[in-house]
Amino acid sequence: REGHDNSTRISPTSTTDTIKTNMFALSASRITGSAVKLSVKSRAVRARRAASIRVRAEGEAEKVAVADEVKAADAAWEEKAAEPAAAPVAFSAAIDPADGSVAEAAPLGDDMSMLNDAMIAFKEPRAVEIINGRVAMIGWMVALYTEIEKNTSLFHQVINTRTFTLADGVVKSSTFPAPGMFLIPVTVLFVLAASLAPVLRGNEESGLEKAPKDFGPFKAESEMTNGRGAMVGLVALLLAEKFTNGAALF
Repeated sequence: REGHDNSTRISPTSTTDTIKTNMFALSASRITGSAVKLSVKSRAVRARRAASIRVRAEGEAEKVAVADEVKAADAAWEEKAAEPAAAPVAFSAAIDPADGSVAEAAPLGDDMSMLNDAMIAFKEPRAVEIINGRVAMIGWMVALYTEIEKNTSLFHQVINTRTFTLADGVVKSSTFPAPGMFLIPVTVLFVLAASLAPVLRGNEESGLEKAPKDFGPFKAESEMTNGRGAMVGLVALLLAEKFTNGAALF
């Protein structure tokens, strides 16, 4: 019995060693697991950092590309703006290709040229007399026609006077414009426009500045003579009708 008990008894020293061994193995496995986890985390962090760096690099590359495109567009615009504008076909022959200056003709687009040409009707003595004579010739013919057809004096063709008696026997007279009063400014404007039209178109033979050429039996100076006769005739007709108490002379 004693021998049997000695063979089955466990030594305390061996049990302690076994426990220590198991604890060391457990600690080693825990350390190994932690190391593996740290390694995985570090790999994930490195991957994230690499991806972030890659995205930043792509963004910087895009910004650089956009900046380059903007610079190229600005350079093309400045180059195009620096180029001289192409001259119109009608004026290309008048522009010196060396420096772009006007080689022929006077400066184009004088805004006051038309007004200066129109002022000839009020500056040149001949033009003033010709225009007044043309208006007088038309007025003389209209006045003569109205006197013959309607037996109306020249004064009453311009100013009409009506006399009427009121209920109490008082005689009143009323003066108001006749149709001739409105016909005078219309005729003046019509003749002025017709006379200035050739001048504004650049025709030198308008008859205002100098006498035009004769046309067959029609002499250039005949217009001046006829105009003077018409002006004198209108004034004489108006004065003559004063002696007839306003009655038509013809």
